Parts: sequence; C-alpha cells; structure tokens
Amino acid sequence: MKKGALILSQPFSRYLSADYVIAADKGFFRATEKGIKPDLLVGDMDSLGYTPQGIDLVKVASEKDFSDGELGVRQAALRDLYTLDIYGAIGGRADHFLYNLHLLKIAKDLGISAVIRGDAFDIYYTESNLYLDVTAGDTLSVVPFGESVHIIKAKGLKYPADGAILTKKDTLGLSNVCTANNVFVSVKEGSALLIHCF
Repeated sequence: MKKGALILSQPFSRYLSADYVIAADKGFFRATEKGIKPDLLVGDMDSLGYTPQGIDLVKVASEKDFSDGELGVRQAALRDLYTLDIYGAIGGRADHFLYNLHLLKIAKDLGISAVIRGDAFDIYYTESNLYLDVTAGDTLSVVPFGESVHIIKAKGLKYPADGAILTKKDTLGLSNVCTANNVFVSVKEGSALLIHCF
C-alpha cells in the first residue's frame, strides 16, 4: 500500500512527498514545471493540448460522464493507494473547484483517505471519526457537506462543538481555534468538510 498524489490543473506551491504520482490532464504540466515526475497520466488531454510520450497513460474521450480528477481518484484505487494528497484543485473555475471537493467523498467510498492540499490550508472529508495533527492556534472550520451534520464529540477546539448540529442555513462551524496539537471530531449523522488553516 502506497501514499499517492493526484495533481490537477491549477497552480500550487506546497507539495509533500508521495510514492506514486498521478497527473490529470494539465496536471502533467503543473507537475513537470515543479520537477515532479508523474507515474501515470489520465484524462482527455484537452487542457494540456497534447499527449506526452514515455509515460503510463489512461486516455479517455473528451465526451465523458466524469471529470479527469475523478478518473485520477479511481485509478488511484486500482493501484492500492491508501492515501491521496490532491494538488491543483483550488482556483480556476468555481464549478471545477466545487466538484473537486466531491473527489474527497469519491475517494472515501473507494477506501482511500484523501485530502485536498492548498498552500495555506488542507480540506478533509469525514462521515465518522477524524483525527488531525495541527498546531495550537490554527483555525479549523467544519462545513456540512450535505443538508446537515451532527457532531457527537470534538476535542482540541476552543469553542464547544459536542452535540452541535450544523446546517446549510448557518455559519456556526466557521473559524474554530485549535487549542492543542491534535484535534478529534466525531460525526454521528451526515458528513462534513474540515478545513484546517495554518
């Protein structure tokens, strides 16, 4: 089981190491400009504009029912990657960014622990228990991913969240403060995005 990275089309600065790197379409350009050599290239190559040679390739038609990012996540599952750091998912078109958030749920359903890595924040998905390594003083926001999310227990946060029910109609989960170097959030019902700003 290996740690993976999926690189999408948007610019990024922060990069952590990975055992296996998948580039999705223009993510190949983003990777190579940073000196990262992808192990696999996926997509329809419409954004990249050409098909690179000398790399493992899963090329699909441009008329398809899934994004190149989703294809990358599904290929990660086929290669037994147990974690997946997703880069280049933030910025660009708003619709692409919002759907990139769904990649976290798709990965979860495929048995992969995925996180979207930004330059100053990480985005996680949970529908059960999530432990995070943080630094005291960091900010953590909990955003319902469905209509609502019921938090049973939360540890390591300044503002109490035990028993909280967050809905799309309020902003209660915004900008909590980490009081320790680790945080625990347990969800009873629903699902949430946890945004860790550092």
